[in-house]
Amino acid sequence: MPAYLVRIIESRDLVGIFVADDEDDLAFVVDECTDAPGCEYVELPAGGIMWESPAKPVPLKTGDPDDMESEPEEFPWAGASLTERWWYIAYGMTEVEWTPFEDDPPPPARREPRPRRPGGGRVLQFRKRPGG
Repeated sequence: MPAYLVRIIESRDLVGIFVADDEDDLAFVVDECTDAPGCEYVELPAGGIMWESPAKPVPLKTGDPDDMESEPEEFPWAGASLTERWWYIAYGMTEVEWTPFEDDPPPPARREPRPRRPGGGRVLQFRKRPGG
């Protein structure tokens, strides 16, 4: 499954690094944080995000499930860096061709309707009682 670097077309602000099967899936995931039609993307070569310094054990702590006020452990982004090939793309040291999303991406695939129980129910309208 390919990885993509996504940015906003107008400002070139970084949106994120995403993994998706195709452009439709990528647009769907990007829409979690911004409008995909205002963005462009480039497919990334083999590479990744790595921690060269001491990192935290995974899985990270989620907080106390019985205490709604407890916060999950913060993700250790400060110690993260990009592999060399991704770094060269992110810093503009490699020539890449950015692809804008379509103006109207197709809607996500429809889910199959849930099976109905045999003999589905009917809604009956009740008459008002006199004086009620």
